[in-house]
Amino acid sequence: MRFLNRWKGLAAAAAAAALLTGCRGGIPIVSQVREIEGYPLRQAMIVAATEKNRYEDAYTDQLWQTVLDEDGTTVQTFFLEQVEEFLREQKTVTLLAEEEGIQLNGEEQGLVSQLSQEYFQGLTAEDVAYMGITQEDVQTMYSDYCLANKAVAELTKDMDLEVSDSEAKVIDIQQIEVADEETADTVLALTQEEGADFARIAGEYSINSQIDRQLARGEADAALEEGAFALQEGQVSGVISCGQTFYIVKCVSDYNEAATQERKAALELLKKERGFKGIYDEFAADHVVTFGEDFWDGVDFSGDGCTTTSFFELYREYFPE
Repeated sequence: MRFLNRWKGLAAAAAAAALLTGCRGGIPIVSQVREIEGYPLRQAMIVAATEKNRYEDAYTDQLWQTVLDEDGTTVQTFFLEQVEEFLREQKTVTLLAEEEGIQLNGEEQGLVSQLSQEYFQGLTAEDVAYMGITQEDVQTMYSDYCLANKAVAELTKDMDLEVSDSEAKVIDIQQIEVADEETADTVLALTQEEGADFARIAGEYSINSQIDRQLARGEADAALEEGAFALQEGQVSGVISCGQTFYIVKCVSDYNEAATQERKAALELLKKERGFKGIYDEFAADHVVTFGEDFWDGVDFSGDGCTTTSFFELYREYFPE
């Protein structure tokens, strides 16, 4: 539910700002750290209530008082910390957008206005009372969310994000895993017999019940990866030694196109994430968004009658990825 996860998985941790002093020609240098107040509670509650209700739909409302650690941290406390982090990141990226001159255009503003109206009109009286919001609050949050999405896209659009098919390649294999070389040699001989059923042999001898698997670069021991990727469709490897474990692999498909394209997109996203994180961290170090220590005091997760879960879902209808 973290903020940058909602932005196609991008993750950026807000850097803790500190005053840095140095000396150049005897003159101390102090970084210009700005502290910016975060959102008011009523606007923060739009996100908190949305995610609260979504979690309750999945896990029931009994989860909030569950204790997570020896310090007595409850699920509710941890959850609100995550919401606050989301809001801090969103506010930081909107400030970054402002500094970079990134704005919503007329069409985007119009869509945000329509979206805000539809969302607000779809709320129940209990929803509005619990969050304490107006339609203007909704529009502020949608505007900032949209602007932050746009900023991420704009600031990474010229980065080299290309990933080759070779780098992203995914293959389908069947594997037999055994614990000693003697057994491995015996099993290999069985797989070489005419009409041998590799999957049946695997089911009988493999100490790992995972026979069928997809494999991509960097996901397995180097020796196993090298042996598997050297195979063509239908071929069976020799015994592959990985420390104290031995493998025999059959290549079912030497190029899974759908899985390769999915992995390619994921790798491109990872490159985008890393590129944006560098920009974000540098900016966040000098622009610290703050919330009061008692910001969430009085927020009650029991018996509120609020059921809305559509804030982000509705956004994606207006601004599909």
